[in-house]
Amino acid sequence: MLGVLIGIIVVAILIYVGIVLYQRYLLKQITDLLNKKSDLMDLPVASELDEVGDLNLAGSSLEEYQNLQDDYRDVKNNKFPEIDELAQNGQQNVNDMKIFDARSDVAGIKDAIQVVQSESDRIQAALDQIKQENEDQQNQVKVLRHKYQELRKTLLAKDMTYGPSVDMLNDNLQRLENAFENFAKTVESGDHKKAESQLQQLQSNTKALDAQLEAIPALYIQLNENFPGQLDEIKSGYTQLINHNYAFSDDGIPSEVQDINQKIAENLDTLSNLRLDAVKSNNETIASRIDNLYDLMQTEIDARTEVDSGFQTIADYITHAEKQSHTLLIEIDRLGQSYVLNGNEDEQAHDLQTQLEGIRNEHDQDAEAITNQPVVYSEILQRMHDENDQLESIESQQTAINDSIQKLIEEEKDARRTLHQFDLEIHEIKRHIENLNLPGIPASYMDYFFVVSDEIEKLAANMNQVKIDMKQIDQQLGMIDKDMQTLAKKTTDLTDNAALSEEIIQYTNRYRHSNEAVDTASKRAQKLFDEDHDYAQSLSVISRALESVEPGMVDKLTASYEAQKSTAY
Repeated sequence: MLGVLIGIIVVAILIYVGIVLYQRYLLKQITDLLNKKSDLMDLPVASELDEVGDLNLAGSSLEEYQNLQDDYRDVKNNKFPEIDELAQNGQQNVNDMKIFDARSDVAGIKDAIQVVQSESDRIQAALDQIKQENEDQQNQVKVLRHKYQELRKTLLAKDMTYGPSVDMLNDNLQRLENAFENFAKTVESGDHKKAESQLQQLQSNTKALDAQLEAIPALYIQLNENFPGQLDEIKSGYTQLINHNYAFSDDGIPSEVQDINQKIAENLDTLSNLRLDAVKSNNETIASRIDNLYDLMQTEIDARTEVDSGFQTIADYITHAEKQSHTLLIEIDRLGQSYVLNGNEDEQAHDLQTQLEGIRNEHDQDAEAITNQPVVYSEILQRMHDENDQLESIESQQTAINDSIQKLIEEEKDARRTLHQFDLEIHEIKRHIENLNLPGIPASYMDYFFVVSDEIEKLAANMNQVKIDMKQIDQQLGMIDKDMQTLAKKTTDLTDNAALSEEIIQYTNRYRHSNEAVDTASKRAQKLFDEDHDYAQSLSVISRALESVEPGMVDKLTASYEAQKSTAY
């Protein structure tokens, strides 16, 4: 029981100590917050307000200043006393052990001080801005006054470089100076908000005028000096060219010069109205038109140089091509008596001759024009280029035609050599067949042999014509070549079948007396050989008979025959 009592007493003491410590904590917080309030009261906002008030503000700037005064007065007369009152209530609640009320008071003091802090900062920042605006605008008054003095000096000293634009430039400068005086008065009156708006417009207009003063001299010197000088040079050059017998296809140079002069005058008027973008664009157009005139005259000068140096070359080229054409036509006529010309070479050569006649006529007309003068040299030069291209094409075609007809001679030689070879081969085959001493030759073989022989004779007849058709002969050569290959194969087959059939019949005789089937087959094979002259069938019959009594012997006899064979077929 005593222990419980002691425990209660200890807990009560601890609670009391805790409450006392928390009271001290709250009191210290209130003291610290009151010290922070004192620091806020010591801020130089009041003196800043007095300083700004001495600036003789007006208009919206004065209205803003008065609002700042009212805001600071509210802080001083209401916000600070409110903090003191909350602090007193908090201290009293701490002493009265009203801990929760005291904690609420401390929170209220913090919030009130934060509000005061924010208000003080805002007021101070606004006052700083007013002072800065005043200082900046005072400086701008000095800067702009000096700037306008410099612009005025520039216009007076260099008025000749601005041409017809100088009057409007002076007017614009005067308007700027008048606007500047209004700005200076606004600054002096203290209405900095209004002055700021005026300043922005002044700066923009001043920048525009400065840019105009920078850009105009270069534009004016083009219109007043460069372009007129170039046009005078073009007129002088044009006159000299005309005097030296130059001509132009569409001679609009004088009228173009006159029109450009008119455009220069119009653009000077545009310059006087300070429409600089339009002036710049017009100058670019004028420059381009002047360049075109220079190019036009230079083209004729360059063309004459090329014509003078190359005209005779083209004439020589034409003469050369004409000689080539004449030679080609003679050669076509000569070879045309011996060969059928299947490629229309004669017609092609005459077409080329006609083209050459047209080129010659055109070139002769240009030669006469150059002699009489004046002429448009660029047009003559273009025709010279066209003529050169046409002559190159004609020469290439002439070469191709000549190569084509000259090949006929070699083709004929090759064809005769091939015909001679075919003739030798078919006679060799004939002798080979005769040397076989066979009882007879198969009718199918003889028919084919005579077909090939007739083809060779027909080819020989065609080649002995007065006028040879090499295209037809080439076709015949191709056909005979294939037929000769087939005949050679048939001859080889005939030779091999007859020889092997005879050899195998002789070998099989050893089995005739002992094997009736072999005897029958041997007699049939011999009949096919001697009477029917069907050597392939004879070989087939006797081979089957021998294979039935002695398998593999047919292959051995065949291999032995091929190894010992010495003929070409």
